Amino acid sequence: MLKKIEAWIDQYRLIQEGDSILAACSGGPDSLVLVHSLQALCSKYNIRLAVAHVDHMFRGKDSAADADFVAEFCRRLGLVCYQKAINVPEYIRAGGHSPQEAARELRYQYLQEVAANLGQTKIATGHHRDDQAETVLMHLLRGSGSAGIRGMRPANGNIIRPLLGISRAEIEQYCREHQLTARLDHSNLKTDYLRNRIRLKLLPELEQHYNQAVKEALCRTAEVVGCEYDFIQQSVQAVWSEIVREEQDKLFIEKSGLANLHLAQQREMLRQAIEKKQGSTRGITFKHVEKFIEMALSGQVGTIYELPGGLVVRIGYDEVELSSVRQLPAVQGIAKPYPIAIPGNTYVPELDITILAELHSTAPGKLPAHTAVFDCTQLVPPLYVRTRQDGDRFRPKGLKGSKKLKDFFIDAKIPREKREITPIIYDGKGILWVGGYRQAERGDVMMNTQQFLQLTLYMGRTNHA
Repeated sequence: MLKKIEAWIDQYRLIQEGDSILAACSGGPDSLVLVHSLQALCSKYNIRLAVAHVDHMFRGKDSAADADFVAEFCRRLGLVCYQKAINVPEYIRAGGHSPQEAARELRYQYLQEVAANLGQTKIATGHHRDDQAETVLMHLLRGSGSAGIRGMRPANGNIIRPLLGISRAEIEQYCREHQLTARLDHSNLKTDYLRNRIRLKLLPELEQHYNQAVKEALCRTAEVVGCEYDFIQQSVQAVWSEIVREEQDKLFIEKSGLANLHLAQQREMLRQAIEKKQGSTRGITFKHVEKFIEMALSGQVGTIYELPGGLVVRIGYDEVELSSVRQLPAVQGIAKPYPIAIPGNTYVPELDITILAELHSTAPGKLPAHTAVFDCTQLVPPLYVRTRQDGDRFRPKGLKGSKKLKDFFIDAKIPREKREITPIIYDGKGILWVGGYRQAERGDVMMNTQQFLQLTLYMGRTNHA
């Protein structure tokens, strides 16, 4: 079996010569085999091997005995063993986490701390093929997408899984051959947890009545889906910088660029954006991502959608903003009108928008979204931007006569909260443009127009040339 582990390591380039490896060891059969086999391969790869154990304090004296057992096991092998007792039950009571999630979170936190202190160290875990089958089936039952169905990868960051190509039966055989007596965690026999029910009940039922090789089929599915998912990830990364703009603690996603992607790429791009903002996609479901896509591609400007984890999606004119709740600007009007720089960029902090003003001697070609073009000779400068005021009227382009701005908002079905943040561009004779919605009749370009003013609205502080 050692040859099989070695082949798996080489296939996925999990270990390079001279690597420093920290093996996670619980005292169970899989982790004992992990430590024992890696030590046997130390000379081949010239690796430095150490062990880490976490006492989760779930089982009192039994879990403390596990720690002593692992320490003695490492002593016999001549390996350094790092240990820590973490009060996971107390952490669960304080934060409301599930036992398995809490234990995993705190365990990996400790492993990463030790690895960081050791410097450039990879963390090896004892996950095997049976674990992979359980993981894939669990994600299928939860309705996960390809990111979940691909299961565990041989390598994920600095975490490697050298035994992922080995079955539980092979691990047990290795223990017998090398006289490795493992500790028994009785909590693994309880059916309170979904993973245990899958291992103890569902998989045996599927093997007996549906497919004797169901575990191999699930692992094969994970491999195929994983490769396809990697391809989608790479394709998204290739266009990321063209579509996504990162500014301080905000992400801006170009709506037209997103619309041109395949649906699979759209989903992955938005998942990556969420992960970049909050470090993971925990709590984000398929429905959240689909709603995000719907809002991004067809949501009205100014619409706000809250995601789990304190994230907010805000629909802009040509971009979608992803930020945290605390960064969301309050819905308010402009306290004092801002003069518009012509030509130039005018940032309006109350609305978190930038107005780009450009002068052209010929009619502009293809225009960006949320752009208005005027005949300069019909304007009465300077131009200003503000939000609505009581009694506002203007003559919408294409309509006869003037109209109250309030009635225009109602007829256009613009939500009340958006009316307060709609930029109103005006000059010495009145309103020229209800920003993003309707241009006024006055100032419209004509056949004999010789000087054109182009105004474009952008979300956030930008500096367009």
